[in-house]
This record gives sequence, C-alpha cells and structure tokens, in this order.
Amino acid sequence: MISTPGLHAKLSGFYFVYYVAVGAFIPFWPLYLHSLGYTAAQIGMALATTGLVRVVVPIAWGWVMDRSGRRMPWIAGGMAVSAILFGLVPWSPSFAVLIALHAAYAVFWNVALPAFDVVTLNHLARTGRDYARIRLWGSVGFVLSVAALGPILDVTGVEPVPWVVVAGMLGMVWLALYVPDVQDIRPPDSSLEGFLARARKPAVLALLTTCFLSQLSFAPFYAFFSIYLEQHAYSRSVIGALWALGVVAEVIVFLYTGRIIRRFGARPVLVATLLCSALRWALLALFVDIRTLLVISQVMHFMSFAVYHAVTVHYIHELFPGRMQGRGQALLAAVSFGLGGGIGSLVTGAAWDSLGPTTVYLAATTVAMIGGCVALYAPRLDRHAQPVVKESASLEA
Repeated sequence: MISTPGLHAKLSGFYFVYYVAVGAFIPFWPLYLHSLGYTAAQIGMALATTGLVRVVVPIAWGWVMDRSGRRMPWIAGGMAVSAILFGLVPWSPSFAVLIALHAAYAVFWNVALPAFDVVTLNHLARTGRDYARIRLWGSVGFVLSVAALGPILDVTGVEPVPWVVVAGMLGMVWLALYVPDVQDIRPPDSSLEGFLARARKPAVLALLTTCFLSQLSFAPFYAFFSIYLEQHAYSRSVIGALWALGVVAEVIVFLYTGRIIRRFGARPVLVATLLCSALRWALLALFVDIRTLLVISQVMHFMSFAVYHAVTVHYIHELFPGRMQGRGQALLAAVSFGLGGGIGSLVTGAAWDSLGPTTVYLAATTVAMIGGCVALYAPRLDRHAQPVVKESASLEA
C-alpha cells in the first residue's frame, strides 16, 4: 500500500517526466527537422501526422482501457514502444519514412496523457488533493527542459533533441510501473451506446467545438514559433527562455485555477482563455521584434494553456462519468489536439512560406476569437459549469 504523499509524488513525477520530453519536442523538434533540410510544408505535414493520429488512437486506447479496467500497464507498454520508434527517426532515409515513423510512434505516445489524467483524477477524488497541484509538476519539467536545452543547443546544435525525448519516454515507462491502478469511483457505464449518447449532448458538442478551435489557433505557435523566432535573429537560448517564461507563469497560476474557476465561473473563464489566445497571436503577428510585447505574449500562456487545460479537463470529467472517463478524455484529445492541431499544422505548413508568418498568426487570432464566441453563446455549457467548480473545490487541499 502506497502512502498518500508517496502516491502524490509518483503522480507528480510522471507529469514531470512527460513534460520534460514535451519540452524537448515542441520547441526544438521543428528546428531539428529544419536542420535536416525539410521545408516548412514538410515540417507541417510531419507534425500534422502526429496530430491526426490522435483523432482515432486515443479513443481506441480509451475504449480498450475502460473495458479492461486497467490503465498503467498499457501506459508503460505504449511508452516503451514509442521510445523505440522515435529513436529510429534520426536515421530516416526519406521523407516518406519520416512520416511513417511519426505516425507509428504517435500511435503509442498517445496512450499516455488521457489515460494518466483519468488515473490521477480518480486517485485524487479519494485523497482530496487538487489536480492542478499535481499537474503543475509537468509544467516544472517543461520549464527545466527548455531552459536547459536552449543554451546547450546553441553550443552543440540540435542533434541531442531526439535523445532527450527518448530519455523522457523511458522515464515514463519506469514511473508507470510504480503507479497503482485505481477503480472508477462512479457507477460503471462501458456501453458504446451510453458513450455516444453522452458525446451527442449539446454541452459536449459545444465544448469540443471550442477546444477544436482553440488548438487550431495554437498550431502556428506549436509548429513554427521557434522557427519564427530564429528567422528574427533570436538565439536558441532566448527561444528556450521564452518558452520557459510562458510555463513559469503557468506553474504559478496552476496553484490557483480552482479558485479562479470558483470565483468567476467555468464558462467565463473558458471564454477568457480563448480571448487571451487571440491577443497572443495578434502580438506575435505584429510585434515579434518588440521584446517587451513578446514577453507579455508568453506570460499570457498561463491563461491560454494552464487555466484552459484545467477547466476543460474538469468539464470532461463531469460530462463523462464512471468508466466513460477514459473515452471522454480521449475524445477531448482527439478533437482538440488531434483534429485541431493536425489540421492546423498542415494548413500552417502550407501557408507559412506562401502567405508569410504575419498572415498566419492573424488568421490564428481570428480562429481563437471564433472559439471564444462559441464558448460564450453555447446555451448548455452553463448547466455543467457549477459541478465542475464544486469538484475542483473538493479536490483542493
């Protein structure tokens, strides 16, 4: 039997290592692919491949794990296979092989976060700890990863990037072996009909549309922000520091997301996160060479990611009870990061050289504003706002 502090440490450690890998991948993987001679369109296609895999794969994994009643062995096995496949990418003999490896490793990589969120939320429902206080250690891992890698890559070049990602994946395998599974605390409902009925509810459709548009707008940031900064003569140390700055703000605010949601309500907070994203992309489009405004846009990451992530996770946790939780979190990942991020990366890559970064980021501004309007005017989201707030309150220590 693991003590409660020991359990919390293991849950926190998994998020920490997961986001160490993410901190190497998101800021520096496009730079790595660019160093290999791939064009913006090809980089967009590679990143879109990993995103589009998330449209189907997380839902399939969620179904398997909901039916089996176990998640941690699947997570450990998926991360092991993902590490092997990702480690082959540097030896890709052609662009077609590069795309195939991106698709293959993404099948197993995408087993981790939605499933582990379910495990974490079910553990915390018993121990009374706030999800945000566990999840913030992922942000700490991201900050340390990007802050350390930036100066290193200025000296060594981008060659170490894939091996940092692989090391993170292997760290997740090790930690997954020590985190116990936990049974869902709500009555089970593993039928496909019950899940589809939930997924068709107006509140769910409104939330998924909002999340799709949010991550569609994020695609130019995730895929090309680092390349964009290099084009404007920023060093990799500065690039890493800017990524770290955004997540430092996120870490601080994660401690207070429960209070923020209780104070202002779930729907107003969700709308505010989309509007903050819109402002960020406008600043990047028009003022990338003004460092003060660039810093401000990165500090706003606390709202457009940290608060956004917390409120959407708890919305899904409320809307999909019992053994539907895994599929609910997977559905969120599929529609937002998968479909939204995949289509966004594909379109961004195609438009980056032809239309230019300014036009691309202004388009992202428009998309985020549309997402904010959907969240604001969707009539059913308010019905599920209050239970989310209560749940967040009950988990906060």
